[in-house]
Parts: sequence; structure tokens; C-alpha cells
Amino acid sequence: MRPKSLGSFRALPAPPRWFFKTAALPLNALLTASLRRVVRERPDVFQKLGRFQNAVFLIAPMDMPFAFRLKPLVRQGIVEIVTGQADKAYSVRISGNLKTLLGLFDGTIDADSCFFGGDIRLEGATDAALALRNALEAAELGPGDILGLPARLKPAFNRLVAGLPFGMRHGAV
Repeated sequence: MRPKSLGSFRALPAPPRWFFKTAALPLNALLTASLRRVVRERPDVFQKLGRFQNAVFLIAPMDMPFAFRLKPLVRQGIVEIVTGQADKAYSVRISGNLKTLLGLFDGTIDADSCFFGGDIRLEGATDAALALRNALEAAELGPGDILGLPARLKPAFNRLVAGLPFGMRHGAV
């Protein structure tokens, strides 16, 4: 089957699943380290999850061929990129476009208006999603926090991201 032509470019077929697993390894490590750093620096944030500290949150960008599985698990938290059948095991699935989901995590986009406006969808334990929203709002995380950057680099990185014409900043979506 020939890929569709896009002018002088050709649309590429989706990469095989093994590609995502291999390419995801360094990103999984970075995101997991970031989660654990936030737990060390801000344990109060995870206490706000209450009984959902052991829940599995599937953050599923609808415009990407993968999802992020977040398991807070207090000090042993894990973030991993999943595809296919691996994204079926979760307490709650939160889906929307990537920019919206990133904005929810850094607090630049209001979760309630996204939910009621249909910009995000929830499947599963909606009370787990509510606990996550409350924890994220209390955390006041910036893009540098989400990526787990050292404290001295966060302000400059957050200013850089705020100046981008897309992504994680107020009014971005």
C-alpha cells in the first residue's frame, strides 16, 4: 500500500509498536525521575490524592499514538508511555488533545471548563480524576517541574515555554 502524497512529501505509516517501547525508555526514565523529584520536594501534593495514591491514571492524548500511564505510588511512582493493549489497565482515563492535557498539568487551563466544554473525556473513576485535579491545582507545577529540571533551571525554562506560541502557557489552547 502506497502512502498518500502530501505535496512533495509522503505520509509515513505508523511506526511499529516495538519502536515506541524502545524510544520510550529514556522518556519513561525522565518522567519517572521527575515524578519522584516532585514527591520528594512536595509530598503534600501527593497527600491530596488521598485514597487514590495507588490509582493508575492514564493520560491519553487523542492526537498521539500513545498514552502516559501515571502510577503515583508515593515514593515509588512511575510514569510510562504505553500503546495498544497496555493502555487498558487504569483507574481513570483522561483523554483530550496534547496541548489541553499539558495545560491541565501545569494549571494554565481550567479542568472544569475543559470537562464541561467537552475538551477532555473521563472514563473510569471520576473521583480519582477529581483528586488528581485537586492535587495538581495545589501543586502549582510549571513545565520545569513536570520535566524534573533542577531548581536553578526552572525559572528560565518556564519563561522560555511561556514565550512559545503553543503548548504549556496561559491561553495556549
